[in-house]
Amino acid sequence: MSKLPISVFIICQNEADRIGLVLESVAGLADEIIIVDSGSEDETLEIARRFTDKVFYRKWEGFGQQKVYAESLCKHEWILNLDADEVLLDEVKNSITELFSLPAESRKASYSLDIRHVSIMAKSLQPRPFGPRNLTPRLYNRNKAGFKDSAVHDKVVNFDGSAPGVLKGPVAHISLKSFSHMWEKIRSYSELQAHEWTRKGRKVSPLQLLYDPPFFFIKNYFLRRLCFIGAEGLVMSFALSAGRALRIGMAIELRTRQQRQQQDKPPAD
Repeated sequence: MSKLPISVFIICQNEADRIGLVLESVAGLADEIIIVDSGSEDETLEIARRFTDKVFYRKWEGFGQQKVYAESLCKHEWILNLDADEVLLDEVKNSITELFSLPAESRKASYSLDIRHVSIMAKSLQPRPFGPRNLTPRLYNRNKAGFKDSAVHDKVVNFDGSAPGVLKGPVAHISLKSFSHMWEKIRSYSELQAHEWTRKGRKVSPLQLLYDPPFFFIKNYFLRRLCFIGAEGLVMSFALSAGRALRIGMAIELRTRQQRQQQDKPPAD
């Protein structure tokens, strides 16, 4: 089977234990694979170069900035973005192949992947039928859709405001290396979001700590279906709720510091 005219790009840092599976899943599908690394200290780059010679370094500035840069390196009109822990399974690869058998004018601007959580304790990459899922656009025509240059938000947006299509078949999301790694990711993201809120002047009140984290727990455990993956889902829900509280606390701290700095400034002559 000939490869499709698609550029795949992946941003990464220290993903040696997962990125090989991701690259293997797209190696026979896409004509081009782009890796943008932000300073890996493990074997990530060695593994990546087994699949592509297009490996680049860019200092980390945020999710959106990294993805906009990676997109600029792609040669094809159609681009597929995967995280370094997302593995394309056979059904979704077949869906992508079928999509490119259709006339170009019949394709939508972008297509969402059905990204399904795979437990760190699972014996295979097949997700549980009722487990957590996230439908998010990742395959897109760069002339009609793309990422925003944001440190936190990294979602593909259709330029004309139209809704993305949805590709059939799950993507295995190996989202956890360990619970300690999960917490570091949550802490880092909470800090980025707190800075984003502060930069935009978003008002944050200590009262939000009373209702926002509990609601976030309910949202993740029940609505996002983490309840279907046992103890792991319970731990994840508590951690995400704690991350929400941390985000609010950091935003309050940053705002307080700004106010103090303004008060301490000498009066203008």
